[in-house]
Amino acid sequence: MVTTDNLQLVRKEEHGYVVGLQRRRREAVYGYIERARGPWIECPVGITAGEKSRPPRTRVQEVDSEQDGVRVFVVHSEEREAYERTQREKAMGRVQKEIEQLAERVRTGKLKAAEKIGAAAARILARNHGHRYYDWELKDGAFRFFEHPVHLPREMAYEGKYVIQTEEKKLGAVEAVGIYKELSEVERAFRNLKDVIEMRPIYHHTDERVQAHIFVAALAFLLHRALEKKLKAARLDLSATEALDALRTVRVVDIDLGNGSLKRSVTRGSKRAAQILSAVGITDRNPPT
Repeated sequence: MVTTDNLQLVRKEEHGYVVGLQRRRREAVYGYIERARGPWIECPVGITAGEKSRPPRTRVQEVDSEQDGVRVFVVHSEEREAYERTQREKAMGRVQKEIEQLAERVRTGKLKAAEKIGAAAARILARNHGHRYYDWELKDGAFRFFEHPVHLPREMAYEGKYVIQTEEKKLGAVEAVGIYKELSEVERAFRNLKDVIEMRPIYHHTDERVQAHIFVAALAFLLHRALEKKLKAARLDLSATEALDALRTVRVVDIDLGNGSLKRSVTRGSKRAAQILSAVGITDRNPPT
């Protein structure tokens, strides 16, 4: 977690760092995004993105951090922007539907007590991050809701943006984005450990078995990273998790040849699966006999 104490410790130990700043937990982040009015620098397009008719762009620019020695980069990802905008619009639609129903209950007199109206509105806005998008008022018995004049514009400004902080003087903007993406991949891999091998809960009752369990988890992480390096070298823009999902199309099947004899074979799988197998150097798919 990025905290003032952690950064001070890193500085004390004279380590370099590149960190991402959480958008909603740091007031300064919105200011950095608002300052990003200068020229953008284009970042390289990923292989999968490059296959699209109009590849989504990722751009970056450095902004003034107003702190001595601290450098801040604002990154704008069109792909991330499209995803986050879609998610916001879906959430706003769900909240609007519920709050319109509340407004109708108030209008028809089914709900009259101000405290109950306020409690109902608060419950609605607590779901689907509604407080980020809408506000309401009750005046002379009339209930009205509206787009939040402060929060909604800020949410829209966040879409597609993330902010990187470093104190490395010689680090270029594009290089900082690349390092941050590698960091994100490592963090994602650790999050996936539980899904891959069920790290928790640990039911072992001896130190040796607990250590072995954690070792297997770390080994799985190592294999994930090794697979991703192979994919990157083969110019396949896939995470290890995405690659493993694609390989589910490759299956071992037993073919009944009659007379009680079976032949074991391996299906070809999808085109993407074939690319992944080639990337890791697997050419012979025949199962061992």
